[in-house]
Amino acid sequence: MKKIFFVRRILWTMTLASTLLIAPKITSAQVVSFQVFYSSLSPYGQWVNVADYGMCWRPVGMPIGWRPYAYGHWVWTEYGWTWVSNYPWGWAPFHYGRWMSNPELGWVWVPGYVWAPAWVQWRWGGGYVGWAPMPPGFHFRVDVVVRGNNDDFGVAVGGWNFVRAGEITSTNYTFVRREAVPRIIGSTRNVTEFRFTSRGVYNVGLPKAQVERVTRKRIETVNIVRTTTVARERVVGSRLHIYSPAPFRPPTKSEREVIRRERVYQRENMRQAPAPSRPREQMTPPRTRTNRNEPAYQPRGQSYVRPRQEAKAKVNKGKPERVSRSRKDNGPGKRR
Repeated sequence: MKKIFFVRRILWTMTLASTLLIAPKITSAQVVSFQVFYSSLSPYGQWVNVADYGMCWRPVGMPIGWRPYAYGHWVWTEYGWTWVSNYPWGWAPFHYGRWMSNPELGWVWVPGYVWAPAWVQWRWGGGYVGWAPMPPGFHFRVDVVVRGNNDDFGVAVGGWNFVRAGEITSTNYTFVRREAVPRIIGSTRNVTEFRFTSRGVYNVGLPKAQVERVTRKRIETVNIVRTTTVARERVVGSRLHIYSPAPFRPPTKSEREVIRRERVYQRENMRQAPAPSRPREQMTPPRTRTNRNEPAYQPRGQSYVRPRQEAKAKVNKGKPERVSRSRKDNGPGKRR
């Protein structure tokens, strides 16, 4: 089984590597490419082939209950509310593309090629503020303003992060309990607002003036400094240093055509590559423990004998099996 697993893994890696090598290269330095995402994020996660979306990325080593836009903090910039991630790979999944919750893989990131301060939606009211990642089906067009609606763009309850309204300017959040999120959603309203211009994407849904009234302090504007070296996002004084391989403005028409051809090529070729497989022991979910003497995990194809049954079998070993009949039987054991 292990040999088969490693052979399949090697074949999948070779197929993916050959696809990336012969993929059409983006000659314009003003556009971020899939190769940049792949090489930058591979050390921190796993690339998987997701139906209808092609190659997506999922982080590894995350704690139980992990969700996007939960480990970092917010600052106000010229582009509105901007997420400052605590991860060294945060420059890509929290400013490009979209997040989606997959029932088998958990949270996966669908690559995108337009930079934004944060692809999130907002809820405000009742003394709380919350945010959740925008789904992959959310698109943009220049000179258009997109505002929130009542269905939260199809994001489930598990994708929301809620804090007290006064904590939004903090650098370390204390999120409300997960069981309280449905109640808080009912007492808040969606205030999402994206403005798409030729200069960039603006995330201004959460009202800055109301936040200042609640926190009772002035929110200063932090200037974004775009760097060309991959590094962790950091705020130094009144400047936010963010790595981005391309300018923050949306791609031009010619650049969008180059991106479109690359995405089509990647999707068609990655679809032919087999999905990375794992050993059966890893794919089999843990069994629900029904008895404290019973192990929580049982390998597939093996039967489990409870300790008492095993001890009884040893005592009765070599003795003829005793047949017991119920009173409903019509055999010799029935009482007259």
